[in-house]
Amino acid sequence: MTQLKDLNWPAYIRGFADRRETWKQYRFLLLPEDNIFIGSYILFPFPNFIIILIQRYMSSLKLLVAQLLLGLITFSQYSLAVDCSSFQQYMGCRSGQETKNPDDWANRSFQTFLPGDPQYKPEFESLGRIMCYSNIVYAGDRQSATVELRCRKHTSIQKVQYNFNNAGWVDTATFKVDKSFSGQNLPILVKGIDTDGKEWQNTMEPLNFLWQAENVPQSDAYKKGQKGAIIEMFGWPWADIRDECAALGKMGWMGVKVFPPQESVFSMEWPQNGELNPWWFYYQPVSYRLDSRHGTRAELREMIQTCRKAGVRIYADAVVNHMSGGGNDIWASHRNGGGNWCTYWGPKTSTGSSPYFTHSFTWQLSNNTNLMPGTEFPGATYIPTDFHCERSLSSWTDPFQLNNGWLSGLTDLDTESDYVRERIAAYFTDLLSIGFSGFRMDAAKHIKPDSIAAILYKFKNNLGGGELPDDWITWLEVLLGGEKDLLMCNKDSGYNYGQGLADSLQKAGLSQGDIYKVKIWQSDYPKEFPACGWVIPSERFVAQLDCHDDQNPGSSSRDMGDTGSVLVREKNVDKHRNFNKQLFQRTDGNWQIKLVLSSYSFMNNGAMGIPDGKSDCSKCVGAVCNSCSKSMPFSKAHDPNVCGYTCQVNGSWQEGVYTRVHRDYQTIQAMRDWQGLPKVTNPSDLGLPGNCGNSASEAGFLASETQ
Repeated sequence: MTQLKDLNWPAYIRGFADRRETWKQYRFLLLPEDNIFIGSYILFPFPNFIIILIQRYMSSLKLLVAQLLLGLITFSQYSLAVDCSSFQQYMGCRSGQETKNPDDWANRSFQTFLPGDPQYKPEFESLGRIMCYSNIVYAGDRQSATVELRCRKHTSIQKVQYNFNNAGWVDTATFKVDKSFSGQNLPILVKGIDTDGKEWQNTMEPLNFLWQAENVPQSDAYKKGQKGAIIEMFGWPWADIRDECAALGKMGWMGVKVFPPQESVFSMEWPQNGELNPWWFYYQPVSYRLDSRHGTRAELREMIQTCRKAGVRIYADAVVNHMSGGGNDIWASHRNGGGNWCTYWGPKTSTGSSPYFTHSFTWQLSNNTNLMPGTEFPGATYIPTDFHCERSLSSWTDPFQLNNGWLSGLTDLDTESDYVRERIAAYFTDLLSIGFSGFRMDAAKHIKPDSIAAILYKFKNNLGGGELPDDWITWLEVLLGGEKDLLMCNKDSGYNYGQGLADSLQKAGLSQGDIYKVKIWQSDYPKEFPACGWVIPSERFVAQLDCHDDQNPGSSSRDMGDTGSVLVREKNVDKHRNFNKQLFQRTDGNWQIKLVLSSYSFMNNGAMGIPDGKSDCSKCVGAVCNSCSKSMPFSKAHDPNVCGYTCQVNGSWQEGVYTRVHRDYQTIQAMRDWQGLPKVTNPSDLGLPGNCGNSASEAGFLASETQ
């Protein structure tokens, strides 16, 4: 905890002048954390600025005596109340139309703990002094590239040096590489040298390049990756997908969409509503490093390469609208409450090793800056001024709120900022460079169409500036409901993802061929599509039965009524299978990309965590593990000896197991017919156990039990 004697006094005084706050409002800043008399209480309404003056000019012993005297005087006149004050009231937007944080909030950067701080960890390296990201720009033929290190440095750093491919330190931030490069990846180090000559070094993620990716042996039926069925393998670790890919290629699936591969919130100490590491932590990224719940960057690379060789493309779920939720960070203490109650909670960790900070529910000053905390994600090279100012999102028909509001308290990136757009484009470029064929854009309707167009244009330029790759696609999550006129029907609404987005993409510099590859996930399928008629060609929509969001009890993200089925909620295998077959058999839309969810079943006690062993309450550590009441035991994802729908055995629904919908013989046959693939009747030729096409296996028996 920073003591007041260490405050950045000029900035502190400016804060008072700028915001014209009263002494009473700043009482929680003025009382030291270790005030021995007051402790966890606050005294009203003593003029606390006296304590500041005492702290500023008196020794510790005199301060102790003074605090005791002041406490006795105040205690004799006023009652004690629970102190649950925080900085929250100073963190939001200052006016109704303001969207950005104040420029001087950049001074709240470089909060990462330094060596010597009790909270420092060696894996933080020197992110408290310098933070960088790699930007790859390919030549027009994509056979060579220039890597540029883009860094933000603390004011104490006077010089930055770089080490590419272990070739020694240089002053140049760029490095050229081409197909002659023989390494498996490009290692990079960066260091800053401060005014005292001290060196601060960081290790960057090693880079891969487009030309290193394995070729994907697929027939012309897949139209070079522009027509096919993609499995969403919800909760599958990279190693299990790797082992499944040989069979997937035989079955005929064009690709697999993995869930967010970027580093995200994680904690083995702080259960959330009874669950340890709920699945939605996926969607709270803390960096763009490819260290996820399901494996390391190296394991991801191995999986992608293995799958590509097997004829299976891999797609990422990219979370770029926001970072982690406010209050989910590595600060040691947070608190929130009111009246006579107060809830405290400690730090989260991550699936990697990056530090990350939010300003929400904080009440202690930063040791590094002596200022109130700021929202900072050094692993993504984001600082407080890269975010929209905090405001709740309470209207789904107001474009201003949709774009600028903090969705469910998630720290919302300022995607109108050129810096943020370039950073996201660099992340997209890294995804393709490691071998992904495309990506889903999560929460896309919270990034206004003009910003999406600008980001994709920067991404296009990073890839050499010509046509986007033949096999590349993206699809945008745009949930339609009462706001369908705004988002889809009225192309002139100013916030439209139908023809309005197409116009923005063209204006930004994308060709008609590029625009064709930018798809919209059709949330109005199967009950209400097309909600506005085919305002854009049906080929630019992506169709799907149930998705991972639909599985939540009480989810209202899509209304399928009696025209669809959510497997893990209805637990009706036959019904679900028939609707998935219908997805491939219907002809009232010319969808070129179709998705199939292959998920896992939830526990009867409400546990929805992923069955990879990391949501098992027995693994919880710390003082609050008694609150972990919804445990999800481990279940192996890859099993070559089973058929599809392994969530049902002998007519009995199974808890906490992978559903393996993609292994269902009938669904595979329907998919292959739609894809235009040859008829294959022998299950073994599809990578399945030999009896998977019989009536017993189709009724939900495990293949191994019927042999």
